Amino acid sequence: MKKITHFLSLTIFAIVLFGCQSKTEETVEVEDEFNERIELSQLDSIRNELQKAMPEVPKDLYRKAIAMHLQFVDAHPKDDFAPVALDYAQGYYEQIQDVRSSITYINRILAEYPDYKGKQMLMFNKATHHDFLRDTTEARVAYEDYLKEYPNLSTEEKEEIRELIELVPYSIEERILMNSGK
Repeated sequence: MKKITHFLSLTIFAIVLFGCQSKTEETVEVEDEFNERIELSQLDSIRNELQKAMPEVPKDLYRKAIAMHLQFVDAHPKDDFAPVALDYAQGYYEQIQDVRSSITYINRILAEYPDYKGKQMLMFNKATHHDFLRDTTEARVAYEDYLKEYPNLSTEEKEEIRELIELVPYSIEERILMNSGK
Protein backbone atom coordinates (compact mmCIF):
# COMPACT_ATOMS: atom_id res chain seq x y z
CA MET A 1 0.00 0.00 0.00
CA LYS A 2 2.66 2.49 0.98
CA LYS A 3 4.83 1.50 -1.99
CA ILE A 4 2.55 3.19 -4.53
CA THR A 5 2.01 6.20 -2.27
CA HIS A 6 5.74 6.55 -1.68
CA PHE A 7 6.48 6.04 -5.39
CA LEU A 8 3.83 8.57 -6.40
CA SER A 9 5.11 11.12 -3.88
CA LEU A 10 8.68 10.70 -5.06
CA THR A 11 7.62 10.83 -8.71
CA ILE A 12 5.69 14.05 -8.21
CA PHE A 13 8.60 15.46 -6.21
CA ALA A 14 11.01 14.56 -9.02
CA ILE A 15 8.77 16.26 -11.57
CA VAL A 16 8.67 19.40 -9.44
CA LEU A 17 12.40 19.21 -8.65
CA PHE A 18 13.43 18.99 -12.29
CA GLY A 19 11.31 21.91 -13.37
CA CYS A 20 8.39 20.14 -14.97
CA GLN A 21 5.99 23.01 -14.52
CA SER A 22 2.73 23.04 -16.44
CA LYS A 23 2.34 25.97 -18.78
CA THR A 24 -1.26 26.36 -19.78
CA GLU A 25 -0.48 28.95 -22.41
CA GLU A 26 1.87 26.55 -24.19
CA THR A 27 -0.67 24.54 -26.16
CA VAL A 28 -0.12 22.96 -29.52
CA GLU A 29 -1.92 24.22 -32.56
CA VAL A 30 -2.20 22.16 -35.71
CA GLU A 31 0.04 23.82 -38.23
CA ASP A 32 -0.79 24.31 -41.89
CA GLU A 33 1.76 21.68 -42.92
CA PHE A 34 -0.49 19.07 -41.27
CA ASN A 35 -3.66 20.08 -43.08
CA GLU A 36 -3.31 17.11 -45.37
CA ARG A 37 -5.04 13.90 -44.34
CA ILE A 38 -2.81 12.13 -41.83
CA GLU A 39 -2.61 8.37 -42.21
CA LEU A 40 -1.49 5.64 -39.82
CA SER A 41 1.84 5.18 -41.59
CA GLN A 42 2.67 8.84 -40.92
CA LEU A 43 1.89 8.36 -37.23
CA ASP A 44 4.17 5.32 -37.18
CA SER A 45 6.91 7.45 -38.74
CA ILE A 46 6.63 10.27 -36.20
CA ARG A 47 6.65 7.79 -33.30
CA ASN A 48 9.80 6.23 -34.78
CA GLU A 49 11.36 9.71 -34.96
CA LEU A 50 10.52 10.27 -31.31
CA GLN A 51 11.99 6.90 -30.36
CA LYS A 52 15.24 7.67 -32.20
CA ALA A 53 15.52 11.05 -30.46
CA MET A 54 15.28 9.49 -26.99
CA PRO A 55 16.20 10.37 -24.30
CA GLU A 56 16.30 14.08 -25.18
CA VAL A 57 13.41 14.64 -27.55
CA PRO A 58 13.04 18.28 -28.63
CA LYS A 59 9.72 19.84 -27.63
CA ASP A 60 9.12 20.80 -31.24
CA LEU A 61 9.17 17.14 -32.24
CA TYR A 62 6.63 16.34 -29.52
CA ARG A 63 4.50 19.25 -30.74
CA LYS A 64 4.68 17.92 -34.29
CA ALA A 65 3.65 14.45 -33.06
CA ILE A 66 0.76 15.92 -31.07
CA ALA A 67 -0.47 17.89 -34.06
CA MET A 68 -0.28 14.84 -36.34
CA HIS A 69 -2.11 12.57 -33.88
CA LEU A 70 -4.85 15.16 -33.35
CA GLN A 71 -5.17 15.69 -37.10
CA PHE A 72 -5.54 11.92 -37.53
CA VAL A 73 -8.36 11.84 -34.98
CA ASP A 74 -10.10 14.79 -36.65
CA ALA A 75 -9.89 13.00 -40.01
CA HIS A 76 -10.75 9.52 -38.67
CA PRO A 77 -12.83 9.89 -35.48
CA LYS A 78 -14.44 6.47 -35.88
CA ASP A 79 -11.21 4.62 -36.63
CA ASP A 80 -10.22 2.02 -34.02
CA PHE A 81 -6.91 3.87 -33.64
CA ALA A 82 -8.54 7.25 -32.86
CA PRO A 83 -8.61 6.82 -29.05
CA VAL A 84 -5.08 5.42 -29.15
CA ALA A 85 -3.95 8.48 -31.14
CA LEU A 86 -5.54 10.76 -28.53
CA ASP A 87 -3.81 8.74 -25.82
CA TYR A 88 -0.48 9.28 -27.55
CA ALA A 89 -1.24 13.01 -27.82
CA GLN A 90 -2.09 13.31 -24.12
CA GLY A 91 1.08 11.42 -23.25
CA TYR A 92 3.17 13.73 -25.42
CA TYR A 93 1.62 16.73 -23.68
CA GLU A 94 2.69 15.14 -20.43
CA GLN A 95 6.23 14.78 -21.78
CA ILE A 96 6.44 18.50 -22.53
CA GLN A 97 5.09 19.25 -19.05
CA ASP A 98 1.72 20.55 -20.23
CA VAL A 99 -0.28 18.50 -17.75
CA ARG A 100 -3.41 20.59 -18.15
CA SER A 101 -3.58 19.77 -21.86
CA SER A 102 -2.92 16.13 -21.02
CA ILE A 103 -5.97 16.22 -18.74
CA THR A 104 -8.01 17.85 -21.51
CA TYR A 105 -7.27 14.95 -23.86
CA ILE A 106 -7.78 12.35 -21.14
CA ASN A 107 -11.25 13.86 -20.62
CA ARG A 108 -11.89 13.78 -24.36
CA ILE A 109 -10.96 10.10 -24.58
CA LEU A 110 -13.15 9.23 -21.59
CA ALA A 111 -16.10 11.15 -23.07
CA GLU A 112 -15.81 10.11 -26.71
CA TYR A 113 -14.43 6.58 -26.30
CA PRO A 114 -15.85 5.26 -22.99
CA ASP A 115 -14.91 1.66 -23.82
CA TYR A 116 -11.27 2.48 -24.59
CA LYS A 117 -8.96 -0.30 -23.42
CA GLY A 118 -6.65 2.15 -21.63
CA LYS A 119 -9.45 3.80 -19.67
CA GLN A 120 -8.32 2.54 -16.27
CA MET A 121 -4.82 3.96 -16.60
CA LEU A 122 -6.18 7.23 -17.98
CA MET A 123 -8.53 7.65 -15.04
CA PHE A 124 -5.67 7.08 -12.62
CA ASN A 125 -3.41 9.48 -14.56
CA LYS A 126 -6.14 12.12 -14.51
CA ALA A 127 -6.27 11.91 -10.71
CA THR A 128 -2.49 12.08 -10.31
CA HIS A 129 -2.26 14.98 -12.78
CA HIS A 130 -4.80 16.98 -10.77
CA ASP A 131 -2.89 16.05 -7.64
CA PHE A 132 0.36 17.25 -9.22
CA LEU A 133 -1.29 20.56 -10.15
CA ARG A 134 -2.53 20.83 -6.55
CA ASP A 135 -6.12 20.96 -7.78
CA THR A 136 -7.19 19.11 -4.66
CA THR A 137 -10.94 19.08 -5.32
CA GLU A 138 -10.54 17.64 -8.81
CA ALA A 139 -7.88 15.18 -7.62
CA ARG A 140 -10.15 13.86 -4.88
CA VAL A 141 -13.11 13.57 -7.30
CA ALA A 142 -10.95 11.80 -9.90
CA TYR A 143 -9.63 9.28 -7.36
CA GLU A 144 -13.18 8.66 -6.09
CA ASP A 145 -14.45 8.23 -9.67
CA TYR A 146 -11.68 5.72 -10.23
CA LEU A 147 -12.80 3.69 -7.21
CA LYS A 148 -16.44 3.81 -8.37
CA GLU A 149 -15.54 2.79 -11.92
CA TYR A 150 -13.39 -0.14 -10.76
CA PRO A 151 -15.14 -1.67 -7.74
CA ASN A 152 -13.41 -5.02 -8.31
CA LEU A 153 -9.93 -3.73 -7.52
CA SER A 154 -8.06 -5.80 -4.99
CA THR A 155 -8.38 -4.76 -1.36
CA GLU A 156 -4.77 -3.59 -1.43
CA GLU A 157 -5.36 -1.46 -4.54
CA LYS A 158 -8.45 0.12 -2.98
CA GLU A 159 -6.49 0.90 0.19
CA GLU A 160 -3.71 2.50 -1.88
CA ILE A 161 -6.20 4.74 -3.69
CA ARG A 162 -7.88 5.69 -0.41
CA GLU A 163 -4.46 6.56 1.01
CA LEU A 164 -3.80 8.77 -2.03
CA ILE A 165 -7.14 10.50 -1.40
CA GLU A 166 -6.09 11.13 2.20
CA LEU A 167 -2.80 12.61 0.99
CA VAL A 168 -4.39 15.02 -1.51
CA PRO A 169 -4.45 17.95 0.94
CA TYR A 170 -0.72 17.65 1.64
CA SER A 171 2.06 19.22 -0.42
CA ILE A 172 4.83 17.13 -1.93
CA GLU A 173 7.21 18.29 0.76
CA GLU A 174 4.75 17.30 3.50
CA ARG A 175 4.29 13.86 1.91
CA ILE A 176 8.02 13.28 1.77
CA LEU A 177 8.36 14.23 5.40
CA MET A 178 5.47 11.92 6.29
CA ASN A 179 7.10 9.02 4.39
CA SER A 180 10.48 9.59 5.99
CA GLY A 181 8.93 9.41 9.44
CA LYS A 182 9.85 12.99 10.40
